[in-house]
Amino acid sequence: MNRQAFLLALITLAVAAVVLRGVEYAPAVPIHSPLRDFPAQIAGWQGQTTFLTPDVVAVLHADDYLVRNYQSGTRNWLGLFVAYYGAQPPDTRIHSPAVCLPGAGWYIARAELERIQLGDRTITVNRNLIEKGDERQVVLYWYQMHGIVAAREMQAIGLLAWMSLTQRRSDEALVRINAAVAGSAQETADREAAFVRAAFPVFKHFLPE
Repeated sequence: MNRQAFLLALITLAVAAVVLRGVEYAPAVPIHSPLRDFPAQIAGWQGQTTFLTPDVVAVLHADDYLVRNYQSGTRNWLGLFVAYYGAQPPDTRIHSPAVCLPGAGWYIARAELERIQLGDRTITVNRNLIEKGDERQVVLYWYQMHGIVAAREMQAIGLLAWMSLTQRRSDEALVRINAAVAGSAQETADREAAFVRAAFPVFKHFLPE
């Protein structure tokens, strides 16, 4: 992602702060089950849980989170990160990967949307190709609220504001999947999408709908 797109992400976060400041504070919605209980085995992928450092946890401000590395065979791996917020104060919101990735030294070389077919429904997620030195990864991520998937920042902000006004809810989750490019970026994204198709139905047992 170039500097213009990065600035757009920052502007979006500023807009979110303005919009949500006028929304009544909503009570916290508890998660259905702790994210640590998310299956370690999914469609041939075997996962191993890791943990964020205390300083990162303090900045994250999530009510629950999961960091797990999944491996299939001896070469293919991907990382799953989920952060859940039961309620969000009007002046704050989930940290956007569009800002956090460049902040961690990654250059977003390409940012686009990807449609993933899930049985009888299709979800649209963000798909980024990121680079740092010789490292290249494909990142898929989306925001999830009450079973609704939002890719675009402003779409997520609009949904959050609407739910806060009509249902007094501001719970939201960020789901992110990343993998080192193996083969082509498209092949890597295809493997991630296959993982999403297997894992997505399980989220309803953890994230409120």
